[in-house]
Amino acid sequence: MRILLIHSDEFSYRVTQKTPIAEKLEDESVKQGASEDCLVVFSAVEKGDELNKTYVINQTVEEIKKVADQVGAKKIVVYPYAHLSHNLSDPKTAIEILKGVASKLGEQYSVMRSPFGFYKAFKLSCKGHPMSELSREIHPLEREVEEKEVPKEAPRKIAKRFLVLTPNGEEIEPGEFVKNCEDDDFKILVEKEALGKESPGSGEEPEFISIVKKYNINWESFSDRGHMKFGPEGNLLFELIADYAERIVRGFGIPVYSVRGTNMFDLEMKPVREHAELYGDRLYQLEVEDKKLVMRYAACHQQFSMIKDWTISYRNLPFGAFEVADSYRMEQSGELLLCFRTRKMHMPDFHVICRDENEALEWFYKLHEKIYEAMEELGRNYELLINLTSEEFYERNKDFLLKLAKTRKKNLLLCFYPPGINYYWSINNEYHITDDLNRPREIGTVQIDFGNSKRFGIKYTDADGSERFPFILHTAVIGTIERYLFALFDTAVKMKKEGKPPMLPVWVSPIQLRIVPVAERHLKFAEELASKIRGVRVDIDDRSETVARRIKQAEEEWIPYIVVVGDKEVEGEKLTVRIREIREEVQMTLEELEKEIQKKIGGKPFKPLTLPIHVSKRPIFNV
Repeated sequence: MRILLIHSDEFSYRVTQKTPIAEKLEDESVKQGASEDCLVVFSAVEKGDELNKTYVINQTVEEIKKVADQVGAKKIVVYPYAHLSHNLSDPKTAIEILKGVASKLGEQYSVMRSPFGFYKAFKLSCKGHPMSELSREIHPLEREVEEKEVPKEAPRKIAKRFLVLTPNGEEIEPGEFVKNCEDDDFKILVEKEALGKESPGSGEEPEFISIVKKYNINWESFSDRGHMKFGPEGNLLFELIADYAERIVRGFGIPVYSVRGTNMFDLEMKPVREHAELYGDRLYQLEVEDKKLVMRYAACHQQFSMIKDWTISYRNLPFGAFEVADSYRMEQSGELLLCFRTRKMHMPDFHVICRDENEALEWFYKLHEKIYEAMEELGRNYELLINLTSEEFYERNKDFLLKLAKTRKKNLLLCFYPPGINYYWSINNEYHITDDLNRPREIGTVQIDFGNSKRFGIKYTDADGSERFPFILHTAVIGTIERYLFALFDTAVKMKKEGKPPMLPVWVSPIQLRIVPVAERHLKFAEELASKIRGVRVDIDDRSETVARRIKQAEEEWIPYIVVVGDKEVEGEKLTVRIREIREEVQMTLEELEKEIQKKIGGKPFKPLTLPIHVSKRPIFNV
C-alpha cells in the first residue's frame, strides 16, 4: 500500500468516466465531492496487500492518523490513485481495503471517500507548509498460519525481493553489491530498481527530443497527449523498423504466421475482462451501443483470439504469431516522453507457441540472444532485470539463469515477486540500456506465459491424443517501434558526446546519399548519377543556394554520404565522397560508392525514397 498525503485548503473532484473495474455505487451523489481544510490521502493498493488485508488497513489508518494529528486536520479524503504504483492489486482487494480504511477513519474523523475505478477531474490547493506533503509505504504481512509454524509476534514481511546473481553463481544482496560494483550501467539499474534511487538527470529533458523533431516526429496536438505523429521522414523510419522487426522473427527457422485485427475488445468476454483487470486504470475504454469496449493494451488479445480457433497438433509446434500491433495505455501525463513513454504505441509482438516448459526455456534462450544481438548492432549494451514469480522456479532453473549470465559474462538483477498471487507467467526478462541522462530504460523483453493458453482456450493435441495447453513466449525483440527509435536517437546523442559525428545507421537514414550539383549546368549529370545507383535512397539538392550552404544543410540532416558534382566530376571517372562516419573525403567510382553504401546497409530492410528526388520540389515540414 502506498499513500501520498496532502494537507489542503480545499479539494474537490467529479467523476468524468467509468472504467470496467469501477465499483458499484449505491449512492450516485458520491460521483462528486468537496472538502476544505482537509488531509487528502492519495492511495494505491498493491499486489500482496491481499495477503493480510486487516493488517494493511490498520497500519494505513495509523499512518494517516499520525499525520492528521500532526497537521491538525479533522477532515480526511480517501482518494484512489493508481499512479503511485506499477504493482497494483486486483480491483476487488483495492475496493475492500479502501472501504476499510475510510470506515475505520470515520470513527474519529469526518471522512469522504472518492469511488474506485472512475476517471475523475479534481482540484487541489496545497497549504505549502513543511508537513503538507508526505508519503508513506505500508508493507503487508504474511497471512497468519498455525502458531507453531510462524509465531504471531514475529510474522514475516512480504514484498518484492531483489538479488544479484553473478556469472560464477554468487548470490549477493543489492545493497552490498553496489558498494564494490565497477560496472556503472549495472550499478545504475540496481540502484534504481532494487534500492529506489533515481539518477541525478531524472528531471531533465533529454537532448534526443530536439533531434527526433528534426525527423518530423512529434506529439499530435489535435489528439490526447501521448499520441505521436510521423511526418514523411519519420514514417519512413517507422516502416523500416517494422520491417526489420518482422525480418528478425522470420529468421528463427520456425513457421511465423502474420496476423492483423482490431484494436477494440469487448469487456464482456471473460478472457478480455480478466486480462484487463491486470492493467487497472491504465485502460482506454469506450461505450458503443451498450457495449463496454477496451482499446487493446497489448497484441495478445488479437493473436490469442485467433489461435484459440486453430486446430493444432504437436507436429505443428513450435510456431510463431506476429503482428505490429497498435496498443493503448493511459500512462500518467507527467511521465510521458516522446518515443519512450506514450499512450499509443506500436508493438512488433511475437508469440512462440511451445509444447511444454522445456521447449519454452529453449526458445527463451534463443530470443534472449537475439535481443542482445539486435542492440549490440547499435553499439549499445543491455543490463538485465529478471522478474520471477516463485522461488521454486528459480531453484529449479538456476542453471538456466546462470547460462544467461555466463553467455554474456553479465551480472543479473533478480526480482522475486510476492508469493500467494495467481500469476500467469513464471519469468519475465527486461532489457535496459542506460540513456544519455544515466537512467535505465527498458527496450526489449521476453516472458514465459503458462496461464493465458488456458484463459483463452488455446489447445493442441499431443502424440497420445490428449489435449494440452501450450506454453507461450511473449517477446518484442527490439521493443516497441517507438522505443527502438528512442534507442537510435539516444545512441546518436552519446556518439556526439564521445566526439563522434552523431548519425543514424545508414540503413535507417531517410536520405542515404545526397548529390549537390555546383551549378545548373551540372544538374543533368547529377540526375544521371542518381538514376544509375540502385538500392540507395538518393536525392539531389538543386536549390539556388551556395554549395557551402547546401553541404552544411546536408550535414545538419545527418546524411551519411554527400557528393558534390562540378566540371571535374562530369569529365572524370571518380567522385569525391564526403563520408560522415569518418569525417573524410574519399575518391570513389560510382560503382565503388554503391558497394560502400550497400555494405553499410548490411542486408537490412530497404524502402525507396518517398520524397521528390529534387529538394527544391519539397515543402518545408514544420513540426
